[in-house]
Amino acid sequence: MDSSGLFDWRHQYGNINITFHKLPSILELRDHLGVKPLNTGNQIYPLGLAGIITDDMEGLHAVCDEHGRARLISGTEFSMYVFRGQTQEHPSCLPQLGRLNTPEAQLLALCQNVAFEDAVAAHPFVRLAEQAAFLGNPLFVDKEGMAQHYGLPTHMLDVTSNFEVASFFATCAWNVGKRQYVPVTDTKHHGVIYRLIPVLLFDPLEPDSAFGPFNIVGWQPLPRPEQQRAFALRMKPGQDFSEMPGVECFKFRHRARISVRIWKAFDEGHALFPADAAAELAVQAESLHQFTHHQIERAWIRMESWTEKTFCAEDRSVIESHSEISKVAVPVLSWDGLDVETDENHLSAKLHDVFSRVRYRMVSPHFCDAT
Repeated sequence: MDSSGLFDWRHQYGNINITFHKLPSILELRDHLGVKPLNTGNQIYPLGLAGIITDDMEGLHAVCDEHGRARLISGTEFSMYVFRGQTQEHPSCLPQLGRLNTPEAQLLALCQNVAFEDAVAAHPFVRLAEQAAFLGNPLFVDKEGMAQHYGLPTHMLDVTSNFEVASFFATCAWNVGKRQYVPVTDTKHHGVIYRLIPVLLFDPLEPDSAFGPFNIVGWQPLPRPEQQRAFALRMKPGQDFSEMPGVECFKFRHRARISVRIWKAFDEGHALFPADAAAELAVQAESLHQFTHHQIERAWIRMESWTEKTFCAEDRSVIESHSEISKVAVPVLSWDGLDVETDENHLSAKLHDVFSRVRYRMVSPHFCDAT
């Protein structure tokens, strides 16, 4: 039991379960977890006094992945923990693709993902970003990560390095009719915050995969991931996030007043979900049933990789028919009719502004310059 007498810790098979004697509010939970304020300028020694010195300032931080590609972490430079907030606890915590119970639904979702990613690839700012480099390190544009953060079903599960962002998702729920997040005011149920130490996911048997299933999304040419200090976990079929080794689960009692306060602190959700053309494009993708042959084939490749199954031509034909998928000669999804900036000078200035905000280290082989 902790010194406050508020909750017990129980360790079993690598997971940590917390039982509260009296469920706290999410603000009380934040205090009990020792979450410190950010952006104070305080120095931090993540590896001890003799190690690296960093601070608690949020921003963009350049890091090179195992393929030599530059990724821009959004948030603090080093995050001991990542968090995931949910308005309620479910029997299992699965990615959206894992919640689809039939191959027909999964294939259709993957086709929609591929179509969205193809349209994203044609965005002028995305094309410019994919041509950029930090001292010879190409800037990695994560189109699948962007699909995830624009609401399309993928095999990934969102996590964030920012507890306040996780608190928003733990206290605000998506309203389908209004198509926006609204504060949870029903206090009969409890919400949940998950906490995980990313380094625990590193597999020493796969040294070529520097980050394992932990995916840095960070800054992307489309706005949502940066605001959400975005990371994601690549999940396997049937894999339950809440049962992964090292995942801690903390329950809290909803308080309407606190939910509204958090909702307003994030500008009623607009701070994390700014209005942009990509959000409209994602809505179009969600109802799409027409795809090119190449898009469908790429969706099948992902399907077989995800399920670890091989589908014969006959099975494919049946599943495509039941999915109401039809083939077209050219992609249907595009930016036509949407408000997209195309001025090259403006886009170049925008990318230069991004580069000017990037912090980096020259002393570590896993960090790269951004000038």
